[in-house]
Amino acid sequence: MAFCTHNYRVGVYTMLFRTVYGPELQAIHSYVVDCNIQGFQPEREDIQGAFIARQSDGNLPSTQSVDDALAFLESARMLEVGDGYRACTRADEGPFAVQLLQKMRSLEKGEAAPDHPVDPLYTLLLTELFIEPDKLFVDNLHAAANQLRSVEQVGGLSKEKIGAWKRVMAFLGVGRRLPGGFQCVYGPSLVGAILARWGSREDALQSFLEDCFSRVLPYARANGGLARAVRAPLLHLLERQDVDLFPLQDSQTRSYFGRRRYKAIAWKGNHDGN
Repeated sequence: MAFCTHNYRVGVYTMLFRTVYGPELQAIHSYVVDCNIQGFQPEREDIQGAFIARQSDGNLPSTQSVDDALAFLESARMLEVGDGYRACTRADEGPFAVQLLQKMRSLEKGEAAPDHPVDPLYTLLLTELFIEPDKLFVDNLHAAANQLRSVEQVGGLSKEKIGAWKRVMAFLGVGRRLPGGFQCVYGPSLVGAILARWGSREDALQSFLEDCFSRVLPYARANGGLARAVRAPLLHLLERQDVDLFPLQDSQTRSYFGRRRYKAIAWKGNHDGN
């Protein structure tokens, strides 16, 4: 769907690693969606005027916060710009967090071409720093990230970029910022939102993880097992009776959760994806 060809998309201006916080991303995206529903594609100046209060003399102060958010949303393929801005997502693709994470995972996997070489790193940091090594907490995330070969190959990531990454990931429900580092445990509400957009009510746990969950977030340790960042919220949903996890005696699919040997999952919530 992306047809953005503005010159500023070539180079460093449009990239995911912008100085953003999270809430403004969702607010601006929702504003564009609402405008599109009304048959209107807002220009950059319209969006700036809607989110930045004018000074007493009628002038706008710095528009950097909105510009950074728009650059991020374009790079994430959440918005495209031609004759004004248009949302690239559909209502049935789930809540904003699920939509955004899925778009960024597409960049990580090479399913979509990035605007900037650093863009695929956004969710790759989750995969390589937390999920594959099965770490819940990484201290000095900036140093850890810059030790990755994939980060070294693009010239490294600044402390400012890593700080913005932590803020956005915390807002999306992927984890939380802690003094000195970042804790990665997927929020139960985020995992529930992924389940809510799942096309099945019950299936093999391996199929759900590979065909649905992995499109939004990484889940597998380096040995193929289930990372603790995913185990914890699934067990929470099990205790809350939002899901059921159980073994399947005759199934050849992979089992998870150690001695419990769960092989199947059933979602008990609504499939509204919102």
